[in-house]
Amino acid sequence: TTTTTTTTTTTTTATTATTTTTVTYNATSFRTALYQPKNKVLLNPSTAPIHTFFTYRVQNDESYEPENQNMASLAGAMFYLHNEIVWHVPRRFNKTRLQKFKVTTRATQPLIDKKMNFGTRVAFDRGMCTGPFDCDKEWNIYGYYVGCNKAGSFPTAQWGKTCRYPGAVWYSFPGSCPSAEFNSHTNECILTEPGGHCPPGVEPTGAGDCTYQYELVGEISLDELDGIGSYTSFIAKGGREYNKWLDRGLQNNFWNKKYDEKACKARIKAAEALFKTKYPDVELDEDLPAPECDFNYWRFYH
Repeated sequence: TTTTTTTTTTTTTATTATTTTTVTYNATSFRTALYQPKNKVLLNPSTAPIHTFFTYRVQNDESYEPENQNMASLAGAMFYLHNEIVWHVPRRFNKTRLQKFKVTTRATQPLIDKKMNFGTRVAFDRGMCTGPFDCDKEWNIYGYYVGCNKAGSFPTAQWGKTCRYPGAVWYSFPGSCPSAEFNSHTNECILTEPGGHCPPGVEPTGAGDCTYQYELVGEISLDELDGIGSYTSFIAKGGREYNKWLDRGLQNNFWNKKYDEKACKARIKAAEALFKTKYPDVELDEDLPAPECDFNYWRFYH
């Protein structure tokens, strides 16, 4: 049995009231009986520490949960925008906004036994895990862990020489039925492959099917981030957010100097400041620093 304490703060114009609710639950009470990992240790809570920090997702106008998705540190999201999105016209994948999530994670026992809080960062294509290697095999060994990798490290070593955003990290959050694309999910797949997202209000236990929790705490538009106003009008007037061959924008300088670390740090600070302006009650990243991305290739795969 595990006890979770949830604190809710309600603010009015005159007072601030804090209500603390303690929920006691059995670690297996929400589990489907069809979840039967090969490593039975994954059916139990782990002794791993719990971590709460912020992650970011670059998103289009569609709204859906960040499960079977990749997210990033703010630096990682900014590099992704710079490297993959803003030099395309229209923006690649029609991205329009940057979302901020408060996440809480706990590693499974097999993972923490190898002195890691994170496993390998996997990729998803329309919600289906595409590797590296065999996702199902790894999740049967380690559970539905949160994965991470630093820019320039496996499996994105190719970006080591080009990323000048300090602290760029990417994460993976496996949800239900990660072996199939979103439109191919079946009830059986959802029940046998529950993913790592814990039920609402449940703090991660570190069991194989409860490794993370998340909450959307804010978002900013890319138009307001780089100050172009209306993207459609900006493009129609000949503007470009970034031209990768010129290493600068046209009629806008926000993304100039991709390979200049000082300029990259300034862009991170600009995004932080915009979030703080729009959501003054939400903590800064420095208030909830992310744990070290401690995935180790040798320990994980041996």
